[in-house]
Amino acid sequence: MERYLFAIFAGNFILVLVDATLGYHLAPRLIRPGATDPETVARLTGGLRRLLSCVVALYMFFNCFAYFRGNVVLILVVGGVIFLDIAVQLAVRWKLRGAK
Repeated sequence: MERYLFAIFAGNFILVLVDATLGYHLAPRLIRPGATDPETVARLTGGLRRLLSCVVALYMFFNCFAYFRGNVVLILVVGGVIFLDIAVQLAVRWKLRGAK
């Protein structure tokens, strides 16, 4: 499994980029149903996007940490968490589309 370490690392990197892109574009949609004031929506969206940047930084930290330590289990766990995060974001988007 160790010979696939770089491939898993690169795959996790791409998953982090996809996760960040989805989160960046879904943040305003998550805020809209609860808030009507444009200023409040802008403030909450900015806060959500800052939180997203912290989460992406943590994903990349643990991805790099696992890769440079050669820890296959940790890099697979990080990949699983990123994949789960993407799946939850898509499920929330799907539910929001159905609620309209």
